[in-house]
Amino acid sequence: MLRFPGDLLRLPSSALATMDAVNDVAERLDGLMTLLERVEGGVNRAGSGMDLASLGIAHAMSGLEQAVGLLDSSLPSLSDSASALRALTERVTGLAAEVAGELPRATRSLQEISADLGGLVEAVVGTLPGMRRVLQVPSLPYQPG
Repeated sequence: MLRFPGDLLRLPSSALATMDAVNDVAERLDGLMTLLERVEGGVNRAGSGMDLASLGIAHAMSGLEQAVGLLDSSLPSLSDSASALRALTERVTGLAAEVAGELPRATRSLQEISADLGGLVEAVVGTLPGMRRVLQVPSLPYQPG
């Protein structure tokens, strides 16, 4: 009880300090709320950006799926075209080999008939790429009949 009168005298100053502390806490809470609102705005913007990015990725994936679908549907025709080109190349190669084998004999036969005619055919055929070598290759002697 002896301290009671002193405590009563300190009560108004303690109450004032408590009120100041409560006011300070309230101001700090207001500042915190302002910061949280700013953070919330940034988070909302980031979320919108992520939504746009996921939409873009979805569109890109859709485009890739369409491209793969087009390639899948075109593979059989590409394969058929490659087979046709391979067969045509084999036929052209065979024909070129036949021409290369017959050309020297044909030009020699023409030269025997007419040297001018044989020379003309040789000159014309010699303008074709690779044919000059064929004409210079010694071939079998011409045997009539």
